[in-house]
Amino acid sequence: MDTELLKLYKQLDDMNQTDEVVQIKNQIKESLYHQLKFHFLELTGIGRIIGYDELQRELIKAIELLEIEKNR
Repeated sequence: MDTELLKLYKQLDDMNQTDEVVQIKNQIKESLYHQLKFHFLELTGIGRIIGYDELQRELIKAIELLEIEKNR
């Protein structure tokens, strides 16, 4: 993921939420969603190589990490 976009989004979050700031934040979100979808497609390709069961196990680990982050 583009860490610069994440940093910029956080900076914009701290700013006065003008129409322009909200528009830029929405554009960043759209870009991040696009990147996320692309990464999932890449993961599917990896699953073809390492096996879908192994990919599923790794994704379960990732979901567990997300749950920890979400509950912070």
